Amino acid sequence: MALFALLVIGYIILVLVGAGFATEPTSEKIPPLNTTLACPKLETFNIKVQGDKDFSRNCRVVAAKVGGFEIKLCESMRECGQGYFLIKRLDKAHCDKAMARSISWDYEFDAWMKKEIGPDAFVITFSGPQRAAPSDWRHLGNCVYKHPYRLTNTGNYTVSIVHANDNFEAIQEKDRTWLRSVNNNLLTDWNLDVCSIHCKTFTSDMIGQMALPVCGRWHPTQGVYLHSVEEHMLTQERYRVENYQIPYFWYSYPISHPLACKYDQLFELGSNNDCHAKNHSIKFLGDSQVRVSWDVTDRRLAGTRDPLLNNVHEGSRQNYYFEDGALNRYWEEDKEKPVSPEPSKHRTMIDFAGRDGHLTWFTTEYAGNPEFWRLGDATVQFPETNNVDRRLREFNSVLFNVGMWPMSGIRDGGHFTANRYKAMLTWAAENMMEANRRRASMNVEPLTFVWHGISSFPVTKPQEITYDSKLRKDWRNPYRLKIWSDLAEQVLTSTPQLETSIRRINTFELTHPFIHDTPDGGHFFRTPAVEAETDEILHKLNICEKPN
Repeated sequence: MALFALLVIGYIILVLVGAGFATEPTSEKIPPLNTTLACPKLETFNIKVQGDKDFSRNCRVVAAKVGGFEIKLCESMRECGQGYFLIKRLDKAHCDKAMARSISWDYEFDAWMKKEIGPDAFVITFSGPQRAAPSDWRHLGNCVYKHPYRLTNTGNYTVSIVHANDNFEAIQEKDRTWLRSVNNNLLTDWNLDVCSIHCKTFTSDMIGQMALPVCGRWHPTQGVYLHSVEEHMLTQERYRVENYQIPYFWYSYPISHPLACKYDQLFELGSNNDCHAKNHSIKFLGDSQVRVSWDVTDRRLAGTRDPLLNNVHEGSRQNYYFEDGALNRYWEEDKEKPVSPEPSKHRTMIDFAGRDGHLTWFTTEYAGNPEFWRLGDATVQFPETNNVDRRLREFNSVLFNVGMWPMSGIRDGGHFTANRYKAMLTWAAENMMEANRRRASMNVEPLTFVWHGISSFPVTKPQEITYDSKLRKDWRNPYRLKIWSDLAEQVLTSTPQLETSIRRINTFELTHPFIHDTPDGGHFFRTPAVEAETDEILHKLNICEKPN
């Protein structure tokens, strides 16, 4: 109850701040004549603070009338690569009608979405020296939308803006209908020069020579997708260029880079095989996004260059990895593997429990979930534990997610409201803390929990809506997933215990730049996003037991 009360108070504070109890930003001062814009640095930044910046003294019209909108670009007069797009709906009557729609049974949440999000949804993608798709979208009122961006790499970009949804279809949670989309291209390959003349472009070898600290293991890592440059490519970039032929414009593969820090264990081509002697066992729990992460992590730990080319739908799977790289093979159905002379020693084990879209190990009520039964049963080993505790006894870490199925079609148990999802994740987090408290009775250390995060999702095209789609009524889309991703961050940091017990990955930000490139319309294998996910997963799991 205490945790729930804290979340409610936090939500009210957010609503009050959104209602105008925050300091208004001041306009950027006009610099002296002939001022050269400052080049970007490889540094982290506060996304909310960036979004509050006011560049209204330097705006220009990009499109006066396109798809019912006016588009302006406002840029910093002092800093390269900083600005925002202003997108204004021209039909006031259309806007007023949408704003009058009731979109949630929760009246406070209804008001918050109308004030902060607005009726229209957009996807803005930057391609060029960096692939980016900023997601700090803001409704300024009267169907005027601010889309801030901050680019780390300079050069010549193309920008695409898609009007994805209107009339609150992306986020409404009251009408049990299918997700109606617009999917209208407002800008396609619009050219934008970001200080291409006087600023140096960041490359992988340049970053590799920097003396950077090790990234933290608790909070999500902020990073960028840089464009690989032929004469500056690292070994892992070169084979990934061969693996991921993403056919957008004139370059092939942007590689993930954390900002202002570095990862210390990536297991590239067997580079950290000695860490398998630590005997770590890791359970993967969640939906098909976690299953894809298991498959890519499996390949990384096996030391192979082979990419995951298909979404393999088999359920549970398990694999072992040894110090001796000759013993390591990635998982394939019915594939024979070498046998270690000491199978219980000098190995890492990862296990996927089978797709569980609602995280039932931790979310079902005690009375209805047999996994929680027999707590205190003196007839079983470790009577102070339940079935979940005993099944997790052999593991050191748990990577988990939940979100896609609760948001999906009503036939798949979806159509959760945001508040119902928040309550579900809160309950799961509390159960995880209780499970760790009971670990001592089994003489094992507490589990390391890692939140996998919620991936983004492609915008459904109107022509893709079939009769079956209308029956399924799938609600998944980038805007709703972004709101839920932010809610998850609030839940998992709502108490000091949770914030220091569950390590967090922001998979939404890692995947959103590639929603136009998903090979199956829902997963991110065969894109750079899965490699970025795996980098951070391995860093958070800390199989090598390096300092936190």
